Amino acid sequence: RANVAGRRRSSIILSEEFVVLVENIKKDYEMKGFLKRRVQEGMDKTKAVRPFISAIFGTLREKNNTIMNFVQTLEDKQKEKKEAEVIKASEKEAELVTEPKRVIEPKNVVNKPPEDLKGNPLKLSGERSNIVAEGLFIGSIYVGREGQNDKKESTMGGKSDSWRVKL
Repeated sequence: RANVAGRRRSSIILSEEFVVLVENIKKDYEMKGFLKRRVQEGMDKTKAVRPFISAIFGTLREKNNTIMNFVQTLEDKQKEKKEAEVIKASEKEAELVTEPKRVIEPKNVVNKPPEDLKGNPLKLSGERSNIVAEGLFIGSIYVGREGQNDKKESTMGGKSDSWRVKL
């Protein structure tokens, strides 16, 4: 089952907020002096106003010890889970390091004749020049005039005039 935050109950104890909460409870407990012997003895003599149902003596010390045992158990579980995560991560890392690299072999590629989008075979012209585009201006050159000496080119002033558009 997942709770409202989308986490399972067992993984909530590993959330940063919960870890900080447990640490703050322990710090607060120490700062207020509950670890001192005289405070512990005073709690042992004082009856709790609302003792837990499972309480034997019903004293404040018993109630305090129950809650602090719970906090200690949470802290231990957090440590165990973090250690398990570290071990799991190191195992994964070791597995990646020791895993031999796989050699990817190219598949046998069969030269198929080119096809259009519908699967019809295309008939390419090969080295033949395109008659429709012959002599048209594309960019800074005329198509089909790269190696040919044309009469018009010599009358236009040579290659220096190749930037002009042919009409």
